[in-house]
Amino acid sequence: MKFTSASANKLIRTLEDKKSYLLGQESNNSTYVLADGEKIEIPEYDFNETNRQIDEIDLKIRTLKHALNVFNTTTVLPIGITIDQALVEMAQLNNKLPRLDSLRRAKNKTRLSGGMAARRDVAEYQYLNYKTDDVEKVYEENLSRVQQIQLALDRVNQTQEFEVDITE
Repeated sequence: MKFTSASANKLIRTLEDKKSYLLGQESNNSTYVLADGEKIEIPEYDFNETNRQIDEIDLKIRTLKHALNVFNTTTVLPIGITIDQALVEMAQLNNKLPRLDSLRRAKNKTRLSGGMAARRDVAEYQYLNYKTDDVEKVYEENLSRVQQIQLALDRVNQTQEFEVDITE
């Protein structure tokens, strides 16, 4: 069966939802409480059938995730890197952007208050030891790279298909 990355991930979410439902049903129906002399309708539950269905779902999820991993490690994006490399790079850049944003917003000169500065008669100032223009440039380059990677990923995830030996 053919999948795109997006459709494979959608099916994985659907399968995980179905498994969660089965586990919930099992939790609700695998035991029951009955007082002495009380008649009750025993909830419908078949351990073997439930377990078989869960194992089948798990196998499909494993198969799909493996196929996705292979696809991600072998598919080269138009920007010259594989999907798995792009995902790692994008995560690194997204983690880096807040630090760069803070550095680029800093003021060149800030008057200190409180602590040691409050006990002195002379005002103290904190100065930047870097150029905010340099940080701004790196910030913009990183942001542009994240956007470039995201667009390349979006395009491939929606259009490029791979084969998975699985039945829905």
